[in-house]
Amino acid sequence: MEVVDLKLVLLGQPGVGKTCLVYRYLYNTFGETISTIGASFAMKKIESNGRPCNLGIWDTAGQERFDSLSSFYCRGARAAIICFDLTDRASFECLQSKWVKKVLDEAEPGCHICIVGTKLDLVQAGRYGRAVSEEEVRAVAAKHHADVFEVSSKAGTGIGEIFEAVVQHFHSRGASGGAGHGGLSVSGVQAREGGGCC
Repeated sequence: MEVVDLKLVLLGQPGVGKTCLVYRYLYNTFGETISTIGASFAMKKIESNGRPCNLGIWDTAGQERFDSLSSFYCRGARAAIICFDLTDRASFECLQSKWVKKVLDEAEPGCHICIVGTKLDLVQAGRYGRAVSEEEVRAVAAKHHADVFEVSSKAGTGIGEIFEAVVQHFHSRGASGGAGHGGLSVSGVQAREGGGCC
């Protein structure tokens, strides 16, 4: 296995679209996926501002029976993408009560957190109402120095920006020798600032 410079873990409730997000990023495809069993791994070499990085992506299962495994895969993670469904209030509530806590407890100190609202296309098309306001997401993100993105894996909107932000943060932290945090960003809104539940 190749050396991983940056270990990234994806977390969130079942059905929020973690695997679709990874597939869109890695293969630029969208389609039916099956539920992840335990976790799946992918490696991608990415370059940001001329600086290369071996990005190791762990896509974890959200089902409760895999809780111990998701905790295991969090260990050593320097970045975490925590997903919730913009049309599903319960998935956002779990983000706060379960997934952020798991990262804080298990991942590397200063792990860079990206909070990602998925299925933006359903909201924009008016098929489903937005269940979580931007203000609520920003409030949670501010408490954890997290970046915020709203994305659509189906349309491909905002996916690349998440991973670009993760790698840029990794490089800037390495250059500064400490845990520097970027501002909040909401992809799609282009703003920059300073399933059941568990």
